[in-house]
Amino acid sequence: MPEKEIFTSLGWLLVGLLAGSVHVAALWVNVQFLMTPSRRPVAIAMLLGRFLLLGGLLYLAARSGTAAFLWATCGVLVARPLVLRIMKARIGPGVRIGEEGPLR
Repeated sequence: MPEKEIFTSLGWLLVGLLAGSVHVAALWVNVQFLMTPSRRPVAIAMLLGRFLLLGGLLYLAARSGTAAFLWATCGVLVARPLVLRIMKARIGPGVRIGEEGPLR
């Protein structure tokens, strides 16, 4: 039975990594929409959708047990700095705060 628990834990970790990556990567699009006045309602809907999807996933993990919730949460927490590091490398050092970057 330990093999089943290991694969289940690894599965929840990967689900958390994927969900956290999508959540943080979608933040860039959300910020771009917030900077455009005509797209602000879409940005607010997208913001709510991001949080509802992530919250729903963590709720399902919590319903599966404490270990599943902890592994999924660890995946989300680990995904954030990884995605931000990738995005920073992709944007480059030439973009300053308040400027639009090339990821439009």
